[in-house]
Amino acid sequence: MGLAYRADVDGLRALAIVPVVLFHVHLSAFSGGYVGVDIFFVISGYLITAILYRDMKAGRFSLLDFYDRRIRRIFPALFVVLAATTAAALFLMVPSDLLLYARSLRATTLFFSNIYFSKNINYFQPEADSNPLLHTWSLAVEEQFYIVFPFILFALIRWVRPSLLRPAILALIAASLAYAEIRLSRNPIESFFSLPTRAWELLLGSALALGLVPRVSPRQGAALSLAGLGLIVFAIVLYDRHTRFPGLAALAPCLGAAFILHGGASGANGIVQRVLSSAVPVYFGRISYSLYLWHWPALVLAAYWLERRLSPAEGLMVAALSVGLASLSLFYVEAPFRKPRQAGASPWTPVWAGGAAMALVVAFAVTAIVRDGRFWPMSDFAREADAQARATDPFMSWCSASLSGPMRLSAKPQCIAGKQVGSEGAAQASGAFDVLLWGDSHASALMAGLAEAAAQADATIRLVMLPSCPPLSEVVPLNESVKGLERQCPAFNQAVLDLIAQNRPKVVIMAGRWSPWTSLPRGFAMRDAQDRYLSVDEARAEFVRGLTRSVDRVTGLGIPVVLVGQVPEFGFSPPTCITRAEFSGTDIARCLTQDREKALSALAYANAVLMDIAKANPRVTAVLLSERFCGPSTCDASAGGDLLYRDPNHLSMVGSRSAAVAINLGAALRAAGSAQQASGPAQQPALR
Repeated sequence: MGLAYRADVDGLRALAIVPVVLFHVHLSAFSGGYVGVDIFFVISGYLITAILYRDMKAGRFSLLDFYDRRIRRIFPALFVVLAATTAAALFLMVPSDLLLYARSLRATTLFFSNIYFSKNINYFQPEADSNPLLHTWSLAVEEQFYIVFPFILFALIRWVRPSLLRPAILALIAASLAYAEIRLSRNPIESFFSLPTRAWELLLGSALALGLVPRVSPRQGAALSLAGLGLIVFAIVLYDRHTRFPGLAALAPCLGAAFILHGGASGANGIVQRVLSSAVPVYFGRISYSLYLWHWPALVLAAYWLERRLSPAEGLMVAALSVGLASLSLFYVEAPFRKPRQAGASPWTPVWAGGAAMALVVAFAVTAIVRDGRFWPMSDFAREADAQARATDPFMSWCSASLSGPMRLSAKPQCIAGKQVGSEGAAQASGAFDVLLWGDSHASALMAGLAEAAAQADATIRLVMLPSCPPLSEVVPLNESVKGLERQCPAFNQAVLDLIAQNRPKVVIMAGRWSPWTSLPRGFAMRDAQDRYLSVDEARAEFVRGLTRSVDRVTGLGIPVVLVGQVPEFGFSPPTCITRAEFSGTDIARCLTQDREKALSALAYANAVLMDIAKANPRVTAVLLSERFCGPSTCDASAGGDLLYRDPNHLSMVGSRSAAVAINLGAALRAAGSAQQASGPAQQPALR
């Protein structure tokens, strides 16, 4: 016999799924909607533990029966969605993206996608929006939990005195929560995805199901449920991508869900129970699992097809389509397979069927990986473009400063390059160097070309970089996709200035993606010393002050500075655009150029500031890369048949070499040497 049905639990599921969907649609009012997953964890722990405990106490627990129910509950809808998503991916995705999809598909099918994503994706960064299976991390956490938990619970019931059950479960909850908070400080990505840091949320529901929390009266239950609703709404509305999460911050939505579950179990019939038990919430609760499965791939693939981020209105339309798909899934996929096994039917049938489905999907994923994502013919040019789309900047992983923990500038030997300086000198990036390249990921993209230029000039160059952190002294930038930036960026820039004062390089090159900090597009912001968010005009003034402070600190030491203007940005990734254009049979030419006036409008303010600073300070030279990559009417993504970009705004290796020609490191070093010999300031020549 099953557990007594509670309509308010289905309503609570609706309170979990709707915020998740609206968060993924990017509605600002639901900035903390991701906490819906935590609510699901508590509900799952409550319901599954109740079934396990009932069967174990009655002496009729069967591990085979338990997994039979899990397979019937999870597999049918999941594999229908995986099949549909994979078919769409084959039709839409270019090889580089299909390869990444295949890797995540394999991880999803084998229920370790949380581990896979923890090593490859930050849930709150923009690239997370491009993986159709990202949401399956929570399914992996649940299934991993239910592989281990039945054995733990059985051992506690069988061999531990009943009086010790409560302290044992509470100890597990406390240990998992403490570990989550510790890992959040040391590795926030792992903390978000990992089972040990999420187990306490499921165990919180388990504690309720095991009767470890004292019962309350219906009146108290109604009040408790109201408090729980308040905690959940608090998290949904006030949390955002910058909230330190999970850890202690997850207590609000998890306790909120627990309060509602416990309050409803008391027989309460307060406003919360009445609302959650009404028709609409109950219906959304019933389709919540299928809606969770369908909505995210639909949103990601729609954006992929349009080659841009969906607007909120478009996202809502896709979400509405997902509701329809979820409804069909409930009635034609979930419900038929949830029916109890008929008398005499083999309990192994679902296991074999589930195993066969997993094997088929894994076989396809492995085939796609072996084929490097290539299932359709490609021209040589498209192959080159696809290779560029796959390319990553090795200096990003080698040389990035830490975004978590104490500020540390990378001292890896790969971060210093140029002339041969001997094994000991080459192995210590913290040693002497001639040129310092300082900035964000755009600076990192310049390193390959400048390293070759440094070798030709018989000099050494060191890269110090932090993603999304421009070399603006005492400025507090925020990027919603980079947690901790506002804390670490000012510390990073100060550490670089200290490094310059200590090592006294011959030349300092400052480079960055300047445009976000002079226009503050969606996702970017600046704060002042009083934690007040700045307007665009205020941010521009702060940009000038911050860059001037950085320049003055360096030139005050007698060290010349080269300010590098940002490369023009494309509204799309040229390599990916080329591959997609070939797939769709459209004109590839649209991927290779953009209107000069439109492209430079985003760079105009920063370019003017760089030129003004150079005019005012004889030790400063400004190099505008927009003049290198733009002609009289267009800005180009290719030259001589070679691609200059690897994504919308980062240069390829060929592009880095082209930029190095414009920067002319040899001339900068010669001018620095002449100025030093003259023992006074010298106006540097134009480095183009």
